[in-house]
Amino acid sequence: MMHQKKARLLLTVTALFFLAVAPVWSGGKAEPAQDPVAGFLDKADTTFAYDTALRLTDPGLFNSELGGRQSGSEAEHRTADLLVTMMEEVGLKNIRKEAFPVDTWQFNGSTLTVLDPAGESKVIKPYAYASGGTSPEGITAELLYVNEGTMFDYEDLDVSGKIVLIDIDMYNYWWIEYPTLEAELNGAAAIINNCVGGYAMLNDNSMNTQDFVGPISIPSVNISRNDTAYLKGLLEKGTVTINLKVDNIVKEGGTSYNIIGEIPGKTDEMIILGDHYDTHFWGFQDNSTAVAMALTIAKGLIDSGYQPQRTFVFVLHGAEEWGAIDTRYDWAIGAWNQVNTVNPDWSGKALAFFNFEHPAHFILDEAYYVNSTPELNSLIDRFNAEAAPDLTWKYPEGYSKEHYHISTWTDSYPYNQSGIPATCNARSTKTQPRSEDFGALYYHSNFDDPSTWEEDVFRTNLHYYGTLAIELDKSPVLELDFTAQADRLTDSLDTEVFAAAGVDAAMLESNIEAFRTAGARVYSQLSTLNDLYKSLAAQKTPAKLMQEIRDAGYAANRQTLKAFRKIQDDLYRLNWGDGTIFEHQHAQGNIALLSEAIEKLKAGEVDYVVDEILWDIELHWYSYYFSKENVQYHMDQVFSPDNRDNLFWGTGRVVAVMDLWDTVQSLNAKYGSSGADLSVEIADLEKNLEEQKVLLSEAVYAETSVLPEITAMLDEVDLSEVIANAQKAVK
Repeated sequence: MMHQKKARLLLTVTALFFLAVAPVWSGGKAEPAQDPVAGFLDKADTTFAYDTALRLTDPGLFNSELGGRQSGSEAEHRTADLLVTMMEEVGLKNIRKEAFPVDTWQFNGSTLTVLDPAGESKVIKPYAYASGGTSPEGITAELLYVNEGTMFDYEDLDVSGKIVLIDIDMYNYWWIEYPTLEAELNGAAAIINNCVGGYAMLNDNSMNTQDFVGPISIPSVNISRNDTAYLKGLLEKGTVTINLKVDNIVKEGGTSYNIIGEIPGKTDEMIILGDHYDTHFWGFQDNSTAVAMALTIAKGLIDSGYQPQRTFVFVLHGAEEWGAIDTRYDWAIGAWNQVNTVNPDWSGKALAFFNFEHPAHFILDEAYYVNSTPELNSLIDRFNAEAAPDLTWKYPEGYSKEHYHISTWTDSYPYNQSGIPATCNARSTKTQPRSEDFGALYYHSNFDDPSTWEEDVFRTNLHYYGTLAIELDKSPVLELDFTAQADRLTDSLDTEVFAAAGVDAAMLESNIEAFRTAGARVYSQLSTLNDLYKSLAAQKTPAKLMQEIRDAGYAANRQTLKAFRKIQDDLYRLNWGDGTIFEHQHAQGNIALLSEAIEKLKAGEVDYVVDEILWDIELHWYSYYFSKENVQYHMDQVFSPDNRDNLFWGTGRVVAVMDLWDTVQSLNAKYGSSGADLSVEIADLEKNLEEQKVLLSEAVYAETSVLPEITAMLDEVDLSEVIANAQKAVK
């Protein structure tokens, strides 16, 4: 049942944290405060949103009968033109298509036909990855089932020129590029996979696709579990010959577009709202409903007559799902380009980026929460307590007080990385079983269609982010709380590892405390100024003072955003699982694991080291199952000079990588044995341990050096004078 509730009941406005300031009288006094939030909520229309998302399901906006609107493809270009029209219909200004270079992926369709045993007539239609295609005649070859497609599955098996079939769980084990490259290295002509877990678990007719961060090589396609069962049944009876045709074009030198529209404000500061419009399969939730979210917020603001102080920028990105050949960081290419090559000047002027991902279907049965950069956590808490819509009708526990960092799997990350504080709507509850959430059932599957629409879920996100955007716009200064980063830094330090590595953490800890002190002072001033502005907005205050406050806020924003960018550039790094870490955490974690492994091996505990330790070091989970050439290829993707210009938002973010493949395989071979000579393996781990100690020392030195620079930037923020003037004016 769709939940209905009048807008006036959804929001209590008596305690608005960022209460709006109305236009100024010619007599120099502010008019009584209006309520722009209530106006927005009255005009925010979920019916318009659903119709907007539905428009994006037109068959002409996809490349194949299975869907797909991929990077630089004809369907993506047609959709870009439609989005321009839709922005015009909404009433946005300064609408434009901003081009950026991508690698093109055009999947037009695929067929798998059984030729032998004769008499079989079933034609299967696979979905391709951003991998190789075939000639129009296709590949005719014997089909072989090779289990999970690891290097062990090819032992004593000749697959040269044949097509292999594998089972895969891309959530719990590995993405398809590893078994695809392994198949190619063994001479296979093509690879077909079947998802047995992780994703596309709605039913046995589900199909799935994910990123393909490998080379363009042999055709790699996915089929459903039902179709796999059919093929396995034939294989049980004898030899099977198939013809596989894959009309899949993946090539360099393409173009994609980000679509931009604005509600002009009075300054050059911006609040950005956006998402992506490229899709796998039908992509109704991922991400047509998100496009609808951005356009519905825009329409609600325009229809309510809201006149922003800052320019609202609505950006719909191309090439989010995939956009580059043979890189570990092949997604969010449109977002990365937008803030790095197309409009790098947005950094320093944009106060926030609100990113939306499948906002009309997730299960949050307890509390509502937001993924955000830590510096926004305090702002979000204050907003939730004082100004956010009442969502208890959907989430009985109200707003969560827990905070979760934005994911590198969304467009929010490149924005945040470039110095624009970012949020993203949450998509599942942390207590919900993985098997029941959107990712397990629908994500990147052929069942991500209009049947997944949940109006009440969409409404919560619509009201929340529209209200947050208004309140942020009406506050004179962005409340960035840098103490959250100081806390994260402190919590990330393992002083026992530092001591064991001979690294002195005292100066780093001292500099973190100085940074924390500066951050606390700045946040106190920022929040105080916003509180005073709210109070002054409720009375007739001279326009000159109100403008002085906004001018002071503008200057403070320039400085705090500069410090924010410095943190992103010089403190944040990525681990091999694409998680955000501080630089010292890379070596710190490796030292702890290597030290334990060495200790256990000296005690002869090979099985424990294999089962509990080595797989958790960097990307060496893959060293357990795939060939050295395969694993080395993926290391080189990140560190080879030949690929250094193909890393996008991953450029310079991964600190280092160890080559432990030989040691992993050697210990695997000794698994279950007792009394084996482990001197070679211990020596290799000890050598790597010493190298990690050097890396830790270098990381600590770098962090210790940069923190005073960030602290100095915060020390330049001083709002005491304007605060004193405002305090005198409060009645």
